[in-house]
Amino acid sequence: MKLLSRTLLMFCCLLTGPVSANDDLPVLGDPTSALMSADQEYRLGRAWLRSLRGQTSIMNDPMVQEYVESLVYRLASYSDLKEPDLDIVVVNSRQINAFAVPGGVIGLNAGLFLNADSEDEVGGVVAHEIAHVSQRHFARRYLDSKKVNTAVLAAMLASLAVAIAGDGEAGMAGVAATQAGAIQAQLAYSRQNEREADRVGMQTLAAAGMDPDAMPRFFERMHDGQRFAGRPPEFLLTHPVTESRIADSRARARNLPSPRLNVSPHYLLMQARLRAAFIQSDSQAIDYFKRYTNERSALALQAAQYGLALSYLRANHYDQARNLMQSLASQHPDELWFRLGLTEIALDEGRYPEAIQQARWVLDIAPGNYAASVLLSRAYLRSNQPDNALPIIKPLLAQRGTDPAIWELAADAYGNSGDRVRALHAKAESQFLRGNDSKALQQMSYALRDAREDFALYSKLNGRLKQMQTLSEEKF
Repeated sequence: MKLLSRTLLMFCCLLTGPVSANDDLPVLGDPTSALMSADQEYRLGRAWLRSLRGQTSIMNDPMVQEYVESLVYRLASYSDLKEPDLDIVVVNSRQINAFAVPGGVIGLNAGLFLNADSEDEVGGVVAHEIAHVSQRHFARRYLDSKKVNTAVLAAMLASLAVAIAGDGEAGMAGVAATQAGAIQAQLAYSRQNEREADRVGMQTLAAAGMDPDAMPRFFERMHDGQRFAGRPPEFLLTHPVTESRIADSRARARNLPSPRLNVSPHYLLMQARLRAAFIQSDSQAIDYFKRYTNERSALALQAAQYGLALSYLRANHYDQARNLMQSLASQHPDELWFRLGLTEIALDEGRYPEAIQQARWVLDIAPGNYAASVLLSRAYLRSNQPDNALPIIKPLLAQRGTDPAIWELAADAYGNSGDRVRALHAKAESQFLRGNDSKALQQMSYALRDAREDFALYSKLNGRLKQMQTLSEEKF
């Protein structure tokens, strides 16, 4: 992880650029566009994301994903991003970290949610990362440094993906091979760039009705905590925090409106969900949540009981999990998370008709709910009803065509319904989104071979194959 941190720190240097002495000066045109267009940044970021997904563990939890996307897009709607088109991933790591990649890829480690005290603190980190994207820091750094070209930047991103995957030595070797020395020489700009992301991010926080002071508060806790740790959190290694930066952000926060403090029930539930998954053993998870089931705060108690129910599910104690989740659902009939919890329990237990009933209930209340749609699709597939799963999966593909997990569901559904061509196509899309380009192209060739009798489908697949080949061979 130390090598990963150093790699990430070097990457952050790519996102740095000098800040004008007068933050209020208008920007007359965008000089970065002549050097790297927004479309090029987009493609570079997605190419990197495909590589990352193929080399590291990304969480495939629809409830966590939906919550995180809701938070990120809520903040993005108040940011300088004119038309937010983001890919948001949650890295399956307990380390505290977050990153922004060119073209609107935002990543948050699960550890960020495990350690932040409030949704506003996570919001502060998210707003900071959105600011890196909205201010196009990547392209600005490239514009400022004639020593680094797009090929170098693409190679740096590839090295970062290798390092995140855990092969730190390989990642650092890649960095060294792509002019790490030249990038290291640009470190002087990093603090200025981080301050700009703080400033823009805090304005976004305040505009979204969240507490701007949450950003310096989180930074200060991370900064103070490193004094008593053997090594600082990953977050501080990738986002250098100094006392002067904390003081500066606190001063800015005082000049921004402070909303009335509210506790987010969904944040507490999501945090409990992650804790139930990350605590080392089943028994430790159960014991942990049992210690908090006497909480005086109603929301904290609710979250503790939810975490305990999920811990029972993790240990295959189905009766205890179901009884506790049902009690929560009865006490809080408007909270869909508990109905979804009942769906998960029934699905894991093999009670597929019950899982289908619970998921359908949620979709009747909240049409298009992502988590309910995924769980319902899984229930239909596991109960050998692929034809019922496909009408649920197809809209997900239209909305989330960059998510390999949805294409895997589609491959399962098409394959079990006897549609070999579309199953092969779905497998190809999943492989491509995970950076396995050669396997993806091979699957597409098989799909084309079997689609020769269907001219319209053959033409569509052939066009997609050419597009994949172009993206796979693209040099930045």
